[in-house]
Amino acid sequence: MRRITITATLLGLFVVACLASHSCANTTTPPSGGPKDTLPPILLKVTPEEGTTGFPRTEGKVTLLYNEYTVVNSKSPEGILLSPPTPRGRKPIAKVKGKNIVVTLQDTLRENQTYVIDFGQALADNNEGNVAPRYVYAFSTGESIDSMYFTGTVLDSRSLTPVKSALVAAYSDLSDSACFNKMPDAVVKTDDWGFFVIRHIRDTVYQIFVYTDKDGDYRYNPDEDDIGFLDSLYTPKHHINDSIFELRPFNMKDTALCAAREPMITLLTFKELQSVQYLQNSGRVSNRQGFLKFSASDVQINSLEFVGIPDTSVILQYNQTRDSIDFWINTDYRLDDSLLVRLNYMKTDSTGTLVPVDENLSLAVKQEETPAGGPKKQDQDKKQAPDTVFKLTVNAQNETVEQLGVRVESALPLIRVERDSVQLWETNPKGQKAQKKFSFEQDTAELRRYIITPAEKLTKGYEYELTIPQGTFINLDKLPNEEAKAKFSIPQSEELSTLLLDLKDVEDRYIVELTDEKGTKVYRTYHVEKAGKLSFPYLSAGKYMIRITCDKNRNGYADTGNLLARKQPEVVRFYESSPGEKVFEVLASAEIEQTIDLKALFR
Repeated sequence: MRRITITATLLGLFVVACLASHSCANTTTPPSGGPKDTLPPILLKVTPEEGTTGFPRTEGKVTLLYNEYTVVNSKSPEGILLSPPTPRGRKPIAKVKGKNIVVTLQDTLRENQTYVIDFGQALADNNEGNVAPRYVYAFSTGESIDSMYFTGTVLDSRSLTPVKSALVAAYSDLSDSACFNKMPDAVVKTDDWGFFVIRHIRDTVYQIFVYTDKDGDYRYNPDEDDIGFLDSLYTPKHHINDSIFELRPFNMKDTALCAAREPMITLLTFKELQSVQYLQNSGRVSNRQGFLKFSASDVQINSLEFVGIPDTSVILQYNQTRDSIDFWINTDYRLDDSLLVRLNYMKTDSTGTLVPVDENLSLAVKQEETPAGGPKKQDQDKKQAPDTVFKLTVNAQNETVEQLGVRVESALPLIRVERDSVQLWETNPKGQKAQKKFSFEQDTAELRRYIITPAEKLTKGYEYELTIPQGTFINLDKLPNEEAKAKFSIPQSEELSTLLLDLKDVEDRYIVELTDEKGTKVYRTYHVEKAGKLSFPYLSAGKYMIRITCDKNRNGYADTGNLLARKQPEVVRFYESSPGEKVFEVLASAEIEQTIDLKALFR
């Protein structure tokens, strides 16, 4: 009996020990507890070994053995990338088997082709999510491994910041449509720094593209993707060897090492405007107002006729990119419900050529729907009292009124303007008033906007008031404006600062913008074409950037690129307070002056 009791006791202790360790038979679950793991997984073995030739073209597998339990990192945007992609574009499938990652290639591979499996940041340890060092595995279905490579950087054309996770694609097919409907000969995703290495490629001529590939099909989609391209064909000149610095795996948080890598090419991404020209939409938003919307910019209108209406009664305005026209009809009578318009313009035909085309349009005013059970629209109109005046929008900002003036806008075009009715008054600190002179101009970009600018420099400590009496303007509806006033003064805070830019060697036309540190908000804009000083006064302490665009075609805005026309976006540069530092800080109560040689900057 004593022997049975001891055996039972030992068995019980064994069961307890197994329960305490969760599962004494589970060999795939890592142990828990102990200090936090901060080390990434270490690759111990690859099967078949890297550089394998004669790799099977179907049902090929690659197994990676790590020193700890490793999983596919769900946070990795790149995933596991096969280069070149298979004809159907199916990506490798990775499964966890113990401490192994088994990668299966889904489609049939090409004959005599070198392939690269780029694991990027797709693998991480199971416990703490420590990302495994980037591993790139090369193999060939033929008898040899291609050994050429090249490096590059991808930047956004407007901000010049790195573009992360963009697809860089090399094509031996040199046709213009390759990136639209062909599979690339090699691909790679850019890292956190916009850097990339395309490796193990052939010694041949390539077209190089980069696009965001949002749908993951390895083809450029103009409706969704940003695009970039190299201006000329490219032939790689360098062979892979173990001593090349740029081919090492890099920790993306190691700023110094990542920044030390040398790109051989630079690609700039942009959002392409539609290049196929056609009439996209048209309509009337009211009885005497309508629009024509085209698919692409810089539409060429040969003739535009509003049937039964004199040309002198038609008011037209293009938008800035000239891809749409707003129109207003200035008549004393109500127009018919259907407005007939004859349009002749240059339209893209099936061969991609612009040809003159006639369009006959019948534009009707869209009727508002009446809610079920609600009053009819005619009854609503009877109950609503007619307007007797219209409101102006008057914008006068203290910080920018010296440069931009006072902006006066109307919802409808103004058909009569009594400029002499407008008054600008100055009040000094003693309360004494004086009337001041000003310029009064219609904005060249917006016919419904007028700019009123004081003729003399404004004085600190003085108050200014602009008065636009009722009836100064008459709008398209033959209504007078309601009286409008705007008060402004020069900021007096001692904390505000001034930035002066002295521009030298100005050989072209440039757009100079003061932006926030991200380049998204524009505070001030100058258009310059000769040397001189620009003043940015009344700046609050903070971080800023100066963005300068070479406005080659002098249209007043930064043009994007066009792939089929092989047109790059207009060149952008940033003022750098020190090499590589686009963001500069303005301290309170400071006056900063900087000289910029534009010829050198854009060289």
